[in-house]
Order: sequence, then C-alpha cells, then structure tokens
Amino acid sequence: MALFSAYSQNEEGEGGALFSGSSEKLGVANLEGTIDDSTRLVRFLRKLREDSSVRGVLLRVNSGGGAYGPSQELYYAVKKLAAKKPVVVSIGSVAASGGYYAACPAKVIYALPGSITGSIGVLSRFPNLQGVSEKLGFTYQSFTSGKLKDAGSPFRALTDEDRAYLQGLVSDLHDIFVGDVAQARQLTPDALNALQGKAVTGAAGLSLGLVDKLGTQEDAFEELKKLASITDKHPAVIRGPKKEQSRLEEFFGRLGTAFFKKFDTATPDLELRAQ
Repeated sequence: MALFSAYSQNEEGEGGALFSGSSEKLGVANLEGTIDDSTRLVRFLRKLREDSSVRGVLLRVNSGGGAYGPSQELYYAVKKLAAKKPVVVSIGSVAASGGYYAACPAKVIYALPGSITGSIGVLSRFPNLQGVSEKLGFTYQSFTSGKLKDAGSPFRALTDEDRAYLQGLVSDLHDIFVGDVAQARQLTPDALNALQGKAVTGAAGLSLGLVDKLGTQEDAFEELKKLASITDKHPAVIRGPKKEQSRLEEFFGRLGTAFFKKFDTATPDLELRAQ
C-alpha cells in the first residue's frame, strides 16, 4: 500500500499520473546516499519554500554524510524552509554526520529504534604514497607560495607544523558543526562533544535529545499533517528531487557503474567530510 498515493510532482513541477482533487499540498523531499553535491536537493527545497500552496514538508533521510560544504548547504536550506513552514524528518536506516547536519533544523525528527544517527564530527584522510613513489623510482617536486600550501600532500610525510595546521582546520569545522546542531536542537556544545563523534541508535538518540520521537515514515507524515493543519485524508503531495542518471549509469546500469567506480582512483579522498 502506497503511503503517498494521492498526487506527486517532480522537482520541475510536472504533475504525476494520479490527482486527488485536494487543494492541500505537502512536500516530500528525499536525501539519500553520500552527500557530494547538494545542488538538486537545495533547489527543490527552495521551490517548496517559495510555493505558498505547500503547507509543510517531510524530509526523508537515508544518508551517512559526505562532503562538509554540501552538508552545510543542506542544513541552511532546511533551516530556511523550517522558518517558513513545518518540516518533519523521518530517518530511515541512517541519518548520521552530514545526514544529521541536514536534518537537525526540522521541527520534529522521527527515527526508528534501530536507525543510526549522531556521528557528529569531521573527518579528513591524507594518504602517504612516499614509500610507493620511491619504490617505483619517481620523485615529486612541489613549488608553493607558502610552506603550508601543500600540507597533506601524499608524496611527503606530514611535519609537526602540518599536523597542527590540519588538525586546527578540522577542529574549527567541528566547532561550527557542533554549534549549529546545538542551536537547532537546543542542546549544549558540551553535551554533543561528550559523544566524541559516536554514532548511536534512534532509541539512544531519543534519550540524548538528537531525535524527538520514535516512529515510522507514516507516523512522521501524520505528524506533519497535524502541524500543517491538513484536514484532507489524502492531501496532494509534491515529491523530489527527481533522480538523475549519469551517462555511465544509463549505459551500464547501476551495478555496472558501481563496478567501474571501484577502479576509479584518479581523485584521492582529500576533502574534509562530515562523516
């Protein structure tokens, strides 16, 4: 049985196949997978915010986080939306780190007892290929405008000064992350820092103040209807953002794309991530 069977639209506002006849509308936005690019979801959230006929929004989250910048973009997009109309979050399998960052400004956060959430912290990895390059017989020269400009280069060992600089950067971003969550959830930074970046279950998250209620996506939707003063049993629903496939996915399918991505090592993971 479909939970939201009345009416659907994609992010460009094209109508779905079924129409309930209801003039009361709700939005359903999906945040799924690794957060590497927030553009489509931010655009869709903005459309829901600016559409006066949309009375409230359900944000369904299944994400363990990702890049720091896009996660923060989503936090601000949800915060702006929640300032204008009710936003209720439904956590599926996971809403951790960047996924939780995006969710925390909502008015109400639902999680399943076995959902994974929390993991409020920042991670950055810097591989060291110095020994490999020496074995292969090639060297690496770096010309920089400052001695810390190439801190974290995989072709040289980190100096103590490099470590202090990079740790300071991670700590600054962590403090911003914690501050935003503390403000959104009315918690203290000390309480969040005491978690040491740990992931917790939805049941534990309830006792810690990270989530508000335990329940399903259907429970979250019913809560949203109440907050938005929706009287129609089957209100119209605008869902998005529309999923887009890359040309590789179109040609090989998702399994083929995943296979090829395993062999894509051209871009090492050097970015700061909310994971």
